[in-house]
Amino acid sequence: MLLRIGGILFMYSDFLAQKTTHETELRDFPEWHGGIEHFGFWAIEVSDVDCLKKISTHQDYLSDKLHSGYLRQPHITLALEGLLEDGAGLGTSITKNVKRLEACNLQAFPLWLAGCNSFSTCPYLQVIDPGDNLSDIRRCLSSAQHAGDPKIYTPHVTLGFYNKAYDTFRISKDLSEIQSPDLEFTVDEIVFAQYRTSEVQGPYRVVHRIKLGGLWI
Repeated sequence: MLLRIGGILFMYSDFLAQKTTHETELRDFPEWHGGIEHFGFWAIEVSDVDCLKKISTHQDYLSDKLHSGYLRQPHITLALEGLLEDGAGLGTSITKNVKRLEACNLQAFPLWLAGCNSFSTCPYLQVIDPGDNLSDIRRCLSSAQHAGDPKIYTPHVTLGFYNKAYDTFRISKDLSEIQSPDLEFTVDEIVFAQYRTSEVQGPYRVVHRIKLGGLWI
C-alpha cells in the first residue's frame, strides 16, 4: 500500500500541489472575450478509432465528476492564436503562420496516447512525443507567445471539465486505477480551428488544414 501511495504522489505531484480541483462554470464570459465571438488555436486532431475508444472509455469512467455535454472534439492543442478580433476565418497573423508551417516542410510522424493525469480544471490523457516533433512544430509557429499559453507545454487530450471541487488525492487514486494500453497513431496534418467564446464546452470548427509530407512507417 505504501508503494502504491508513493507512486501516486510521484505520478501526480503537480496535480497534488493543489488541494482540490476547480469547478468550471458553464456560462458565457463576456468579461474575458469582450464581445469577440471566436477563439482560435492550432491543433492536431485525434481521429484514430482505437484512440477514440480509449478517450470514450476514460470519459465514461469519470462521467460522474465531469460536466455533461462536452462537445469539443478530441485534439492536441499546439499553440493558441487567441481571440479573433478580425472575425471568423484567416487573419493576417494566421496566414503568416500558415506560410511558416508550409515552409518548414514538416513530415508525418508518430505519437502515443498514454495514461491519464489531470490539471486542476480537467482530467486528460497524456501524449508522448518520442521524436520531439511537437516542439519543432511549435517553433515553426509565431515566436510571439500568447498570454494564455502555459509556461510548460504539456501535450494532452482533454477529457472534459470537473463539475465541482474534488479532493485531488482522491481523484489521483481514481485515475491511477484506469488501466489501458498506450496507443500509437500517426499525425499527418495540422489544423487551425476556432470555437465560439460563448460556449465553454462547444465544438470547434476547422478553418484551415495543412497536410504533412511523407508517410511514416
